[in-house]
Amino acid sequence: MLRLVLNLTKGILRDQKTRRSVMFYIMLAALVMLFAGTFFSEKWARENPLRFFCYWLTCAWLTLTGMLLALFDILLIRAATRAKRRKLEQEILGKPDEPK
Repeated sequence: MLRLVLNLTKGILRDQKTRRSVMFYIMLAALVMLFAGTFFSEKWARENPLRFFCYWLTCAWLTLTGMLLALFDILLIRAATRAKRRKLEQEILGKPDEPK
């Protein structure tokens, strides 16, 4: 089971289209939970404070997960852009590869 979860996570992180779809649905779920929790949670929040806490903790976790995926996506885009710029500079200027 753990191997399946790890493989799914790797697939989501490596594929840009899948990663962005997951980000969209995570943020959509967090927004729906925020809306529902704000307007419809009066009764059940008073009945069980633990349920209320878990609900908002889940909402915060989804939001943080979406934000971290977005940050990861930004970092990957910047790295790809930097690599393409270096390659283009080498092609245009005829520079040899720089040692790392």
